[in-house]
Amino acid sequence: MGLVNRWDGSSMVNAPVNRWDGSNWVTAVVNKWDGTKWVNINSQAVTTTWDCTWTQVYQGDGTKRTDSRGNQLMQGMYDSSWGIHRSLIGFDNGSTIKSVLAGATIQDVSLYLHNEHWYYTTGGTVVLGYHNNSSEPATFNSTVNDQKRQAFSARGQAQWIDMPNALGEGIRDGNYKGVSIYINSSVKDYYGIFSGYGDGSYKPKLKITYVK
Repeated sequence: MGLVNRWDGSSMVNAPVNRWDGSNWVTAVVNKWDGTKWVNINSQAVTTTWDCTWTQVYQGDGTKRTDSRGNQLMQGMYDSSWGIHRSLIGFDNGSTIKSVLAGATIQDVSLYLHNEHWYYTTGGTVVLGYHNNSSEPATFNSTVNDQKRQAFSARGQAQWIDMPNALGEGIRDGNYKGVSIYINSSVKDYYGIFSGYGDGSYKPKLKITYVK
């Protein structure tokens, strides 16, 4: 609940504050000085976490892996037999998260990934981008690559990765529906395997803090 409230007869509820913009009534932003900075007092910050809805690994030629690794997540090249792996994580079918975020200001976005294996015991680096697929495409398709790089220091490590707010804004605006994992490199520091949709509590998750 924001700090601008009213009594509805039984409880305190948010009190909308509006202003005339010359043609329509729109929500007014009300701030107060907390001693060091201006903070919003009439909008509520909400943090919501969503599990992924699907994951898919693709081999070097861009087609799906259909073996036991297919529904996990892989990046990079172990040897030439599979080529350079890349993967997609689906979070939104085009309406679910988008509807929740409609009209919201995105404040923070983070992605949970659980690593299962790196080529080296000292870890590696995952390279993340965004895609706009509502379900697994037949061939790898990423809207934008290499928007965030995150180092892992060991095999089996899990992290909440701080992502650019552009990911949440893109989902809100209908431009993105999930995260891609891909770098066009055979350097072994990038070869890694991550838990996927079928891996219970280790599956990827997306956490977004937003204000409405």
